[in-house]
Amino acid sequence: MSIFKGPLKSSANAGQLSRDLAGKVGIKQYYNGALRMVGVEPIPQAGFGLLPGSRYIGAGVSGACKKAVLKVSADRSYVLVFTVGRVDIWRNDGVKVANVAIAQITAVMVPDLGFYAEADTVGVFHPDLNSGLGLRILRDASNDAIWTYDAWPFTDIPKVDLGGTYPQTVDRWDISVRWANSAPALALSCTVDGANAASVTLAVAPGSSTGAHWDALAAALAVSLSALPGFSSGVGVSRIGFTSGFAVLSVVFDGPLKGSEYEVGAQVVNTSDASALVSHIVIGKTEGEGLVSATRGGFAGMELYQDRAVYYGPKARPSSLAQSQPGEYFNLNIESQADNGPRLDALRSQTSETIRFVLDNTYLVVLTDQAEWFASNRTVSRNEPMNFVRASEIGVKKNCRPVILEGDVYFMSKDGGVLYSISYDAVSTTYVPSPQNDLNKDLVAGVRRQAVQRKIGSTTSNRLWELREDGRLICLVVNKTQEILAACEWPVAGGGLVKEIAVDGQEQVWVTVDRNGEISEEMLEEAGTTLLQSGIDLTTDLTGYVFGLSRFNGRQVWAEIDGDVLGPFTVDAGFIATGAPAAAARVGLWSPPIYESMPYVQVLPDDSVVRRPGSVKAAKLYLIDTTSIAIGANGQAAKNVPLNRMSDDLAVRGSGFTGHHSVLGLKGATMDPTFVITQTRPGRLRVRDYIPGVKL
Repeated sequence: MSIFKGPLKSSANAGQLSRDLAGKVGIKQYYNGALRMVGVEPIPQAGFGLLPGSRYIGAGVSGACKKAVLKVSADRSYVLVFTVGRVDIWRNDGVKVANVAIAQITAVMVPDLGFYAEADTVGVFHPDLNSGLGLRILRDASNDAIWTYDAWPFTDIPKVDLGGTYPQTVDRWDISVRWANSAPALALSCTVDGANAASVTLAVAPGSSTGAHWDALAAALAVSLSALPGFSSGVGVSRIGFTSGFAVLSVVFDGPLKGSEYEVGAQVVNTSDASALVSHIVIGKTEGEGLVSATRGGFAGMELYQDRAVYYGPKARPSSLAQSQPGEYFNLNIESQADNGPRLDALRSQTSETIRFVLDNTYLVVLTDQAEWFASNRTVSRNEPMNFVRASEIGVKKNCRPVILEGDVYFMSKDGGVLYSISYDAVSTTYVPSPQNDLNKDLVAGVRRQAVQRKIGSTTSNRLWELREDGRLICLVVNKTQEILAACEWPVAGGGLVKEIAVDGQEQVWVTVDRNGEISEEMLEEAGTTLLQSGIDLTTDLTGYVFGLSRFNGRQVWAEIDGDVLGPFTVDAGFIATGAPAAAARVGLWSPPIYESMPYVQVLPDDSVVRRPGSVKAAKLYLIDTTSIAIGANGQAAKNVPLNRMSDDLAVRGSGFTGHHSVLGLKGATMDPTFVITQTRPGRLRVRDYIPGVKL
């Protein structure tokens, strides 16, 4: 009986699964998942291949940094690395074009900086930055070595009541009454803010009235208005004018009513021979103070929505957001009454929530520390209220900006432990959250930053990069159509931590790496370009020596030369001897990739699982353009598998093997045996699928 059992065939496209799933063979992804997937990434429906290597860009300033990306055009973008007191600016080709000293940026601010970047402008926001005004960094379009900065040029910052003591103005309305001498009597009815007050009647016919009669009417009207709910004190009515056929009454809202605007209406209700006309003479208001200021702090960030700048999370009112006039991103004049005027809104009038992020999706999505909201308005108008609807009560991780991929919003829960996606459901007319890391929750955990790398010609699929608090970098391969969200880990060769990550406008991933105190800026490059990390491009001399490697002193490195990988070499005094004279060489660090299958267990006909010692005896693999592979199983050390064939074309250097390959005679036996695919030296590696020969 063959030990190659069909159900055990694996395409390895489910990624690394949580260790608590080991032995849970009832999960449909079990045999396509891995116990460990380090340095390799799943390829949907096609096995796995190597994760990218990296190219050394330059020395970093500090691991305590935060990155912003400015995309200028389809082929030009910049990565801005903010550290204490400065920003270093790198072009997408890896050239550092400028560094700008910005003394206002302190160590406390760096983790919480918010950015908006468009055209040649980068906005930098933080509640305490630059007296609450934030910064505007400008690129000189004719010379990208010149960058300047100033305050973000807000105009007409909204004045609101923030609990201080402010100048107040009484609200005053005049009621002008005209009558014909034929009018037999006059009854006047008034409304305040839509509430009807009891009508009052002039004591005599209007034609026979005197000023004293109108004074009595004013006093009666004051009593009538004071009977309305909320107006028991502060309403004053007086006669300010009287002539034949005409009288003017003044209604003033003072005292506790002072500082607010009211709507007053009046009409004569008993005769058509008299009429009343109201005029708003003085608008009652409280002056308030600027929503953002040196004392009150500024906004946490900015986003665009329907061509309005949406500023959110001001320190003084963290649950509010201000929207500019369309196309005028600095204008916040909420006094404008036009439909396209700026506006100021809050999620609720009284709430303790803090807005963390705002996104432009099907609707305006607002994510707070406690919940997820969306504004159901199709269009934003100054004179229509914003209808904020709570979609879920999860809360988002601080400083871990959500991303949009294939129409879905991906965000981390406030503890950084659960990755959610939300998308608008037209049937339920709301955003529906769905957890995405149930199968890899121990790998996708403690996340503090995420970035999306969309598929381009050199990549295999969309990637969602998750940077953990402990410096581990996780890659999630996203294939929404096939419902695949597979996880793997990008290891730091030579040991170290990833401190920061960003994806530039050309979908290139930039990482800040700390290797034992050495901070470096690196750009990920696909395995087809490089197999090494932190690689430096140099040229060997006529004797095959490579100099200029002092940053690698004492480390073990490899050299990619003319399609081959030479090494390992230990760098001493800044050089290595490759034996390849006058050749272009990329020298860098390397760590072996590791794919370890889920444990194999015995499943009985009644679907019960029996754990007992077993062994992976052999394996059949299908390899694609592979030059280096090592196989291990049953807890034994992996051994290199030769791929040379008599039919190899020796005229082609570095030609890879493609086809079926069988590995026999694997030794050892253990409880819960696993199958390991790795390497003992750098080389191309691509596994389409494999079938293990398991004896249980």
